[in-house]
Amino acid sequence: MTDLYDGAKQVLERMDAPIPSWLVKGETPSFVTVDNKGTGHPMILLHGLFGALSNWDDVAPLMAEYTKPLAFQFPLLTSPRNDVKVKALAAYTWYYLKTKKFDPAILCGNSMGGHVAMRLYLADPSAVKCMILSGTSGLYEHTVDTLPIRPDHKFIREHMSRVFYNQKFVTEEAIEDIYSIIKHKKNVLNIINAARSAKKDYLLSLLKEIKCPVLLLWGEDDLVTTMDVAETFHKNIPNAKLVTIKNCGHAPMIEYPEWFSEQVKIFLQENSLVD
Repeated sequence: MTDLYDGAKQVLERMDAPIPSWLVKGETPSFVTVDNKGTGHPMILLHGLFGALSNWDDVAPLMAEYTKPLAFQFPLLTSPRNDVKVKALAAYTWYYLKTKKFDPAILCGNSMGGHVAMRLYLADPSAVKCMILSGTSGLYEHTVDTLPIRPDHKFIREHMSRVFYNQKFVTEEAIEDIYSIIKHKKNVLNIINAARSAKKDYLLSLLKEIKCPVLLLWGEDDLVTTMDVAETFHKNIPNAKLVTIKNCGHAPMIEYPEWFSEQVKIFLQENSLVD
């Protein structure tokens, strides 16, 4: 484990980031994942700030037909406050890849998950085969760093209504699930800290250093990371492909899982990663 600890410290040094608590203590962090039992190259599915493993429930089984998708949970609610920043989450994800010997992996991230994927690549390009980024932060976005200390159901409903184009996804059950998490002050503070770290970590000048193939999958009605954000990523990442879909918001893997999976398959075929 010593080599992995040293490697994680080097990754953090390259990002000019503080050492997270688990690494300071020399502990192996715990990981929560869902293995969708596919075959082929490992593809790590990274959710966003208010996201969860369930964000990939509909699309992961489709992608399991041509790759090995693993939904990966960020420890946003269980970690000390400084461990939930984007760079710390990138080191945490890197450590997982190395522990499981999944590198170089395909990284597929939505919102902050895409931001973490880019940070991981920039710190260690050898750990990443290619990236699929959707509604990704790291440039401009409408964040929740002004989240009230006691958010109510109304706030959550308004936030979800901006995330999804199709309002059928804004259900009372989904609202209650989020409320059950952010009604606790510690959880709210962690989410705010993660959001602020994403907002401060402006990657425009670094995008030219991303040399691996990148697929940008974007909802044309995304109100969180709008189409001008997608175009900026497309213009500045050297080997990027942008594909968009109408009548879709910030989470296309939820609103259009079949389309999302098909575009990922085409991209991987174009890069000789699947037959």
